[in-house]
Amino acid sequence: MKAHSKDLRNLVQKELKPVYIFFAEESIQLSSLTDQILLSAKNSNFEEKTTYVISKDTDWTFLDSNNENLDLFGSKKIIEVKLLGSGPGNRGAKALKEYSLKPDPNKLIIVSAESLDKKSQSSAWAKALEKAGLMIIESPIPLNSMPKWIQDQAEVSNMKVKNEAAILLSEKTEGNLLAATQEIMKLSLLYPNKEIGLGEMEACISNASKFGIFDLSNAFVSGNKNRTFKIIESLKSEGTQPTLILWALTKEINNLYKVMEDKSTKNIWGPRHYLETLTKRVNQLSKSKIKQSMLEIAQIDASIKGLSSKNPWQAIRDLAITF
Repeated sequence: MKAHSKDLRNLVQKELKPVYIFFAEESIQLSSLTDQILLSAKNSNFEEKTTYVISKDTDWTFLDSNNENLDLFGSKKIIEVKLLGSGPGNRGAKALKEYSLKPDPNKLIIVSAESLDKKSQSSAWAKALEKAGLMIIESPIPLNSMPKWIQDQAEVSNMKVKNEAAILLSEKTEGNLLAATQEIMKLSLLYPNKEIGLGEMEACISNASKFGIFDLSNAFVSGNKNRTFKIIESLKSEGTQPTLILWALTKEINNLYKVMEDKSTKNIWGPRHYLETLTKRVNQLSKSKIKQSMLEIAQIDASIKGLSSKNPWQAIRDLAITF
């Protein structure tokens, strides 16, 4: 079945589907949807999460329960399948369609598809997943809809943002969902359970930190490990949530992966100096290193959500200085 993102929370509280498929342009939109599933899954005794970042070389046998040795207690597993800019390929499409015919009751499959075209959304494999579970297609957020999006995201954090305050934040962040989300999280820490008016919003925005998320992104993608580490420590000391830092690092690694696969920056948005930095950095990396980092990101994400005993901050530091 298809659903709207605003209805997802109520739907998962009523019933947890065996399969979810999410389409969106922005990784932050996909993360928001996935987080809601993970929360409900954790309450339903899904204790293990594995993430697969799909490439043309992916071995899809992870969907085949016959290849697994179930433990004594029959552990229930979450499997997250990430499609970044391209579909699952012929083998993947076949595997997803076959799995959809008879989902494993001990597995919960989340397929998150970032920046896939509309043709993929109506493909046979996508329709098979939709029939077996639930599909949500998130449209890009236009600038004139940003204030409403900000207010909706604030409600998730148990806040209410007045319209004029939401308009101000929209103007300041210029349509950047990650930057807006960072400010919303900051507001939730500064003014818990309080209605946010123009005054509170102005104070929050003007209280800028020494470093921002974009400083982190620039340092990371340029390969300046010392500066990256310094910015991470500064953001941590100022109360920045590890989720935001992970989003920034994930976005840059995804962009590097796309440039490596496409051998071009034509599908990446950004100023010329940023695109040139991506191209230069890609030439210093191997595909295996990027894939390994994507798996590390999935492990950090699991630790932030309480699905792993790993310390998320230490894991973020390790990723930043070894990438």
